Amino acid sequence: MQYSTFITASGIVRCDIFSNNFKTDCITVDLFMPLDIETASSIALLSAVLKRGNEKYGEMDKIGAFLEKNYGATMSVTTSKAGELQSLSFSIRFLSDRFAIEKEPVAQNLVSLLYSCIFEPITENGGFKASFVEQEKQNLKDKIASIINDKRVYSLEKCKQAMFEHEKYGVYEYGDIKKIDEITPKGLYRFYQKLIGSAALFINYAGFERDTSGLLKPLCEKFEAQSRPIAETSVINEVSHVKEVTEDMNVAQSKLNLGFRLGKAAQKDLFATKMFNVIFGSSPTSKLFMNVREKQSLCYYCAARHDTPKNVMFVQSGVETKDLDRTEEAILKELDDMKKGNITDDEILFAKLAMCNSYNAVADSAASMETWYLSGMLQGKLHTPEEYAERIMNITKDEIISAAERVTLDTVYKLKGAAK
Repeated sequence: MQYSTFITASGIVRCDIFSNNFKTDCITVDLFMPLDIETASSIALLSAVLKRGNEKYGEMDKIGAFLEKNYGATMSVTTSKAGELQSLSFSIRFLSDRFAIEKEPVAQNLVSLLYSCIFEPITENGGFKASFVEQEKQNLKDKIASIINDKRVYSLEKCKQAMFEHEKYGVYEYGDIKKIDEITPKGLYRFYQKLIGSAALFINYAGFERDTSGLLKPLCEKFEAQSRPIAETSVINEVSHVKEVTEDMNVAQSKLNLGFRLGKAAQKDLFATKMFNVIFGSSPTSKLFMNVREKQSLCYYCAARHDTPKNVMFVQSGVETKDLDRTEEAILKELDDMKKGNITDDEILFAKLAMCNSYNAVADSAASMETWYLSGMLQGKLHTPEEYAERIMNITKDEIISAAERVTLDTVYKLKGAAK
């Protein structure tokens, strides 16, 4: 696997990732804007409206037929957040030209579709097609409202809202129902034109080694040439007091979510922080899984997740209502044990092997390679998975303990069901 990065004359960050191990290639165009409650709903709505159709290839049924004709290629338009950035991402995955039976230019066909999706949406009366906008507004409102049906997702989102009440990171990537009601077809179209002209822009190719300059030239030249700086995610490491939020709800299984700040040095000692997270709670051999869930049987699940850009960690668990307090105590005890150095050689070895295995898996598909390098470019730490694996294998126990010592509890959110 090889990669190269450069910035075009239009201010676009480009990355080519080459591997001849796959039959499919992947191209993504990612536009990044600062995460903001005023624009989150518009970006989320755009991701739905833009895939409804374009002037050249028609609406979804005709686009589907075109994709099927091109060996079952796929196209997606999505939104997500990375730290305090929100993305509008266009992605195509398609059969590499070298495997086309009649030597069809599959890549060129799909880039043409991608171009039309981005730059030639279906419009009317100076805005997006009104029926598309109204239908997708309702779909988006339903999607936001339905989050309460998945209590695991709902409780984590509520924990984030409490923890980041005064930070952009607390904004839900699909926005707010009230903001959706304010969006008009013309207003959404004007916003999209502004987005195209000013957003930080990444275009990535992952797949068979080839000269991509000609293939991607139509896309790169269409974007206006200008500086496209990317907003930084603000990181707060200090905790003045622990926030505690309890919400009562008629649920069969209570949810416990803990939010932690990882400390200023965690950003510098990234690999030690990653090792800490895996040993603590993000692997099948972690302390939370083995001790809190298995040995003490305090919860149905218990896992930790490290959010690198924001430098925070979340622990999520599903518990019986009567065990909420005991589970919280048990989780914090495992953290305290790590701070005291109670980490075995086997725990360190198993964590290293698990992490190296995940890094090796990056090369399993063109899409996962593209995701890996985009994440690295956003964080300003562009390394190969092999380089990450090598760094992980050299992390010492003392470095892991030091990472644990910097972790501070910030927020406790409990979704409390009726006690049995």
